[in-house]
Amino acid sequence: IIKRTTDNYRRFRNTLRYLLGALDGYSRAEVVDYAAMPDLEKWVLDRLATIDVAIRKMTELYDFHGIFSELHQFCNSDLSAFYFEIRKDTLYCDDKSSKARRACRTVMDAVFNRLTAWLAPILCFTAEEAWQSRHSDIENSVHLRCYDPIPTEWHDNDVAERWSQIRRVRQVVMSALESARNDGRIGASLQAAPTVYVSEDMLRAFAGQDAASLFITSSAILTTDTAPADAFRLEAINDVAVGFSLAEGEKCARCWKISLEVTVARDICDRCYNAVAKLA
Repeated sequence: IIKRTTDNYRRFRNTLRYLLGALDGYSRAEVVDYAAMPDLEKWVLDRLATIDVAIRKMTELYDFHGIFSELHQFCNSDLSAFYFEIRKDTLYCDDKSSKARRACRTVMDAVFNRLTAWLAPILCFTAEEAWQSRHSDIENSVHLRCYDPIPTEWHDNDVAERWSQIRRVRQVVMSALESARNDGRIGASLQAAPTVYVSEDMLRAFAGQDAASLFITSSAILTTDTAPADAFRLEAINDVAVGFSLAEGEKCARCWKISLEVTVARDICDRCYNAVAKLA
């Protein structure tokens, strides 16, 4: 029981620490309006809106165990294993002024503000420690705050449905990559360039998305063609299959993606080259 409780606490604490690190130096000048945000950021805001409704009801009923379970699921499955994992590349490698990076930090700021308030009745000291780490104002305690209101536009059923489809596909791809790692075919997911066989509905869900960044691979192809017999499948998701192949090109020294843009003369890809040039 103690070990399980310790693991649960570590998940909350690590989530807050990650947010604090990612938000270092953040200012309101970076804010990206909702309408201009990438679809993934809109999905996170929809999750915040959905969770907010549930937590307000549970707070009125003093159902703190329910709040704990809801937030642990959010931190573990939605943030750490999904959103943070995908957006690490954007945070670390994109140009600081890029809209994608600014939108990511805008959303992380919203997550931090709400998560600390939601956790305050349960993890009193940790929530205050995290809040003061950002604001350093002892007169502005997290325990004097109310739950922040949720803008109406954050609720978006279409976004929620679209990302539900994307996450089903991603689950199969991530399992396929894990299988390839176990077999010794790759050492890291960025060495892969999977071909993913999906339904028409799933393909539409990926419209406008960079599938490779969602799968954390160097490249990826989505197709509605019939999958070969030896393609990887999961029994629970039988309408998705994955064909494995290695990415072509050389490894970028900065973002570690494998790309044909990397040459002997220049050991980084075009994106990294442009980002580094702005730092000079």
